Amino acid sequence: MHQELTLAETLHLLGLMGRRLPSFVTSVSGRGDALEVVADPRQVKRLPAPLRLATRLAPTVRATLRVVDVQDGVATISVDASAGGLPAHKLLGLAASRIESVVAAKGLPAGSVRVLPDARVALDVQRLLQARTPGARVSGVAFKDGVVVLDGVT
Repeated sequence: MHQELTLAETLHLLGLMGRRLPSFVTSVSGRGDALEVVADPRQVKRLPAPLRLATRLAPTVRATLRVVDVQDGVATISVDASAGGLPAHKLLGLAASRIESVVAAKGLPAGSVRVLPDARVALDVQRLLQARTPGARVSGVAFKDGVVVLDGVT
């Protein structure tokens, strides 16, 4: 099966979010294999202190996401983000514990979303899907013109 979903629909399908994106995400678009996300991190509750300080200097973050690899249902996504012209993706590691706490609070499998070195995120689409829909399988994950493409979802 081939599905093309918005980012909000995908995150909801995986159990990571409700039906809508959080209010700090101000826009999602894309061209080709890139997903472009604009966010206002000042609206994020309980932001780590170094990130909170950074938001005072540059309140808008623009990120370009690309799926660089998919193996065994795990999509590795590169993150190229900037805030006020500064490389914000270098701060991604500071959000790792916050991401882990959100995954745990949702009752999702530990380690299903991991921040990797070099501004990458490993998203275990297979485990997240199976946690919500036992038996579900995914063979491919990609971004295409602002949407998320999932292949092999049953």
